[in-house]
Amino acid sequence: MNNEITNAVSVLKSGGIILYPTDTIWGIGCDSCCDTAVKKVYEIKRRDHSKPLICLASSFEMVGEYVEISNLKKLKSISKKSPTTFIFNNPVKISKYVSNNNSIGFRVPNDNFCLELLNKFGRPIVSTSANISGIDIPLEFNLISSEIKSKVDYIVNYGKNKESYSASTILKIDEKGLITKLR
Repeated sequence: MNNEITNAVSVLKSGGIILYPTDTIWGIGCDSCCDTAVKKVYEIKRRDHSKPLICLASSFEMVGEYVEISNLKKLKSISKKSPTTFIFNNPVKISKYVSNNNSIGFRVPNDNFCLELLNKFGRPIVSTSANISGIDIPLEFNLISSEIKSKVDYIVNYGKNKESYSASTILKIDEKGLITKLR
């Protein structure tokens, strides 16, 4: 696992794109602060730029470097129950291509590989499903299209046999800290 994390971090730091296992499904990832890398993710997925991407972070403390968080204790509690992406307003220091309408989605995964990768990289990583937009999301590594695999810079050789789940729950946090379920 450590060698795979080292390799993936090296690719991320060079502005490359990785295919990696997350706490939910296999994801396409890149440095969330690198405009060029984020634009490449959109190209790989053939995704409309009006559809935002989400980011994974190693902790809510890391998330707090990019958005204002109210009621940290509540978010941590919700996040521990099941994979949950929180939509926050007014992100800073993130690629303008990640956020949409001045909001951004962050998830803190409950997955050792992801947490180690994020800790070693030191900042959030874009995480989007490993499929072409509009095509079913693959729930297993072997269902990821050869087109996706051929366009990324590095495929993590870890967790290829793990069972995947559906995408995360998505909750919107407004300026007052009120939570609305979006998915």
